[in-house]
Amino acid sequence: MSAEFEASMRIAIEEAMYSLREGNHGFGAVILKDSKVLARAHDTEGADRNPMAHAEIRAIGNASSVAGDDLSGCLLLCTQEPCYICAEAIIGAQIPRVIYGYRVADTASLERKPNRLSAEEIFRSAGANIRIESGLLQQECAVLYNQAVRAELKKLRGATDEQLRQYDHQLTARRLAWYRKEKPNLSLGAGDLAEQGYRLLLNRLRVNEAEAPVVHRQEGAIVFHSKNFCPTLQACRILGLDTRTVCRFYNEGATDQLIRQLDPRLRFQRNYQEIRPYTEYCEERITYAQE
Repeated sequence: MSAEFEASMRIAIEEAMYSLREGNHGFGAVILKDSKVLARAHDTEGADRNPMAHAEIRAIGNASSVAGDDLSGCLLLCTQEPCYICAEAIIGAQIPRVIYGYRVADTASLERKPNRLSAEEIFRSAGANIRIESGLLQQECAVLYNQAVRAELKKLRGATDEQLRQYDHQLTARRLAWYRKEKPNLSLGAGDLAEQGYRLLLNRLRVNEAEAPVVHRQEGAIVFHSKNFCPTLQACRILGLDTRTVCRFYNEGATDQLIRQLDPRLRFQRNYQEIRPYTEYCEERITYAQE
């Protein structure tokens, strides 16, 4: 698909992010005509208490206010496969082509029940000659519907510093419970305490070394660059929160407490001058005071 369509899908993703910031369900849609954006919208079901305020339907309404009720010369792009309600609206608006990012069947994180029929099947059963394509910026769209990201969004939206500290205490408790359970089975390999602390984190976070490569080793210290998928990072990006604040209150303490279970001399620190999304990685360090 062309770069033009990718640029338009990124607008739809922006709309979905606006939706999530407002506490809605996280869908975005864009309508193009003659390669230009005719309308853009996101769902407002939660904010407006209107179950019909879907992104595609609102985009069709916005486009119709400009171009009239015949949108036969238009293309609709949306972050996720249209539901049956939106599919019917697309048929009624005579939109001949639809491109979406993520299939409903590929996620279980939505508040909305999945379609019994795919959008393609709905179009076919209605005899509508609508071309439908999937997978445009699929990975970027998938983040919007990731269960772990959704959980972080719910937790971090509007959270105070004190609430972040409470979340850190809760996370600490979960990590320590995990350590007590898994300790007999942990294999941390050879190396000094810092190396073992690093491998402990890889185990707990289910991260491989390629996702958190070591960039510096010396006796008593190890520095690595975390590049793994991080639900907290994605939630902060969507909500417009500063990871330099959120991660300082929420999860640094829990990580530090986890590695101290291995040895009380161990310490975990994060470099807040080199942290995502401001850099391509989060620079993190494990050290221990040598006797």
